Amino acid sequence: ILRIELFMTLLAGFAGGLFGTLWSGLVTMPLLTRWPSLRPDPWRPETASRVVAGAVLHGASGAAAGLLFWLSWGLVAVVAAPWPALGASFGALVWTAGALPAFGVLALRSRGSSGMLALTALELLVACVAAGLLCAYVWHRAA
Repeated sequence: ILRIELFMTLLAGFAGGLFGTLWSGLVTMPLLTRWPSLRPDPWRPETASRVVAGAVLHGASGAAAGLLFWLSWGLVAVVAAPWPALGASFGALVWTAGALPAFGVLALRSRGSSGMLALTALELLVACVAAGLLCAYVWHRAA
């Protein structure tokens, strides 16, 4: 049963990460296309290969979050929280520890692309929280 829990948690994290690709296609890219002021100077529009590469990156990152969730025993120290709160908290923690510092450094070192950085940071927050929610749901169902 240990292998099944690990596999299901990795799969849930991967699926949650793919939600970031969906968000990108429905929210981030249309906003960047509609408002040129949000885009950086060397703007490259979305292509099929970039969508696939982004999906692989989002999915792999979600699977890594699923592994972290599994390794932490589903945030075992938080015992009284319902699974949606646990999953959202885990996703927010992953985003805060991983994506937020990267975007902070990029914002400090780049000029004129703060709109794109903000939209991409929001996209990754959605992906992290979705991965956390799906991992918590799988963990809750297995318990």
